Amino acid sequence: MEQYYLYGFIALGVLLIIAFIMIYLLYGKLNRIQKKQLRLDEKLSGKKVEDLLYDVLEEEKELKRELKAIRHDIMELREKQSRCFDKVKIVRYHTTADNEAKLSYSVGLSNEKGDGLVITGLQYRQGCNMYYKQIKEGVPDFELSQEERISLDRTNAGDVMRRRG
Repeated sequence: MEQYYLYGFIALGVLLIIAFIMIYLLYGKLNRIQKKQLRLDEKLSGKKVEDLLYDVLEEEKELKRELKAIRHDIMELREKQSRCFDKVKIVRYHTTADNEAKLSYSVGLSNEKGDGLVITGLQYRQGCNMYYKQIKEGVPDFELSQEERISLDRTNAGDVMRRRG
């Protein structure tokens, strides 16, 4: 019977040694986790992780709203820009054969939609006359001279006029 006590004590001793080894290993793991937790707490400035996640989600919602508003603003700006004059072409020429200086001019302005304006200044000995002709969707409100057509040739209104024939 004493022999069984001896085996029992040896078994308890082995279990006790295993328990101490496990306690030592768990204590080491706990220390590593505590160090990581301290570093995380320093970075989070004392806030709870759950609160930080809620803050991040709220910030994401706000950013999505801002992005939607910015996209809307961009669409409005694109629409406004399509109505603005973005092409300009200037042609200088002489109006009469006796006047060799190219003092007369035609300025063609147009936008993406083919709307535009031609401003013409004709220089004569007696003075200067200025005219303008409006272009709506590539169609002028008055007949254009050759120089006025040249001034619109490389603008969007000229492109629309060529497509219309």
